[in-house]
Amino acid sequence: MKLLIDESVILRYLLADNKRGFNRACEAIATGEAFTYPEIYARVAIVLRDVYGVPRSQIGYALIALMDDITVIEAPIVEYASRLFGSSLLDYVDCLLVARNAIRHQMIMTYDKPLLSRMLSL
Repeated sequence: MKLLIDESVILRYLLADNKRGFNRACEAIATGEAFTYPEIYARVAIVLRDVYGVPRSQIGYALIALMDDITVIEAPIVEYASRLFGSSLLDYVDCLLVARNAIRHQMIMTYDKPLLSRMLSL
């Protein structure tokens, strides 16, 4: 049975800052049934950056490495977005938009100039 995990489980897994939470997260992820969505990854990135002060490059790397342990819906989009987040100043949600534009050639309408500069086609 697939198990949808949220940002609190992922954060406990990555940070190991709560022994009980970390152990339970490890058990859930070790089943191979854990999965999550891009918006959960966005929340993890925001919390790591804003609450824990983790550098963006480390966040991008950690989120990509995490994909070895957790199934992520739209994995190619999330990987692209995580790389971009680690190397730019864009918010993670904007990185997801750029990734969808680049990989799926989805048209994105925005007035956000930094986001516009990253789009491949408009």
